[in-house]
Amino acid sequence: MSKRFAWSLVGALVVISLLIAGCAPQPTPTTPTTPTTPTTPTTPTTPTTPTAPATQTYSWVGQSHAGGITQQHASLKRVAANIEAASGGRIKMAVEVGGGIAPATKEFDAVDVGTLDFAVTCFMYWVDKFPAAGIFTMVSGGMSPMEAMSWFREGGGYDLADEMVQGYNVQLVRNGGWMGPPEAFLQTNSELKTAADIKGLKIRAAGDGAEILSRMGASVVMMPAGEIFESMQRGVIDAFECASPTLNWDLGLQEAADYLYLSGARQPYEYNPFIINRDVWNSLPADLKAIISEVNEAETIRAYDELIRKDLEAIANFQAYGTKVMTVPAAVVDAYGQTARAFYAENSAKDPFIKKTLDSYFGWQERVAQYWAKL
Repeated sequence: MSKRFAWSLVGALVVISLLIAGCAPQPTPTTPTTPTTPTTPTTPTTPTTPTAPATQTYSWVGQSHAGGITQQHASLKRVAANIEAASGGRIKMAVEVGGGIAPATKEFDAVDVGTLDFAVTCFMYWVDKFPAAGIFTMVSGGMSPMEAMSWFREGGGYDLADEMVQGYNVQLVRNGGWMGPPEAFLQTNSELKTAADIKGLKIRAAGDGAEILSRMGASVVMMPAGEIFESMQRGVIDAFECASPTLNWDLGLQEAADYLYLSGARQPYEYNPFIINRDVWNSLPADLKAIISEVNEAETIRAYDELIRKDLEAIANFQAYGTKVMTVPAAVVDAYGQTARAFYAENSAKDPFIKKTLDSYFGWQERVAQYWAKL
């Protein structure tokens, strides 16, 4: 075989091999596996809501110092109802009349030891412990009700009252309590024209007013309100101070005297604080303390306004009955005021805390009087 033929044969074989390779079927590419849809993650189980602790509730018992027909007692019952409503029933307050649980006038002692959880009472009943206590009830010849309220709240009155009761388990609820308008000055069977007409009168009176009337020459005796009518009929007394025109009318005292004299000189107002056992107060959360304070503050104004309306109605009733309703002559008011200042000056000289309290009180009164005749 020639070389030429051999190389031709090799070339042909190569071409045939390439042709065979080019015609061979291409391997079908493997179809990619469809990716598995990821498993939806399991929704986490909602955690169980923890059981809310039971809401703390409080059941208290307290009393006013006054009887059931009085506006003071009605006011405290309103306070209790409104605190229960505002607290969503978390505080329930049972309200008794004066003497219902603790002896009437001894509410401070009962709150201190926990016999009562709360009370509305009179500062002047505390004089057995605090000689200055009566000043916080009222000051004869002193400020108007609204001026006195501003002294309590803005002029340092509450700070001094708090200082006075330190060491006792009693909390004064600031801005709370009961504020009454002026009491009747006197009911008499004789006309008052000058200060000399006070001299020699046999008068039922109490508190600082009794001492001041005594210094003006009256013969003063204290007796329960229920004894006034008979004592006037029998001549044991020939004049009396008791309370507001509303309560005097409710007690039937229109039948006891011919004249009803009106003036704020003797008792320009009466302030009765809302007190609560300090341990009970300290156990309360902030929201309930706020409810108690705000309800009391609102009631102070509401009760005051209500009693003004009732006094106006009662005065009209006295007039319709035939009682001579008179304004106390200026000469009597001036003499009473001068006697009152001398009385308080003597008390200040005896007791540093009385002096501190009266300096604050009269200082506030003088600041107000610089700019306004009355507020």
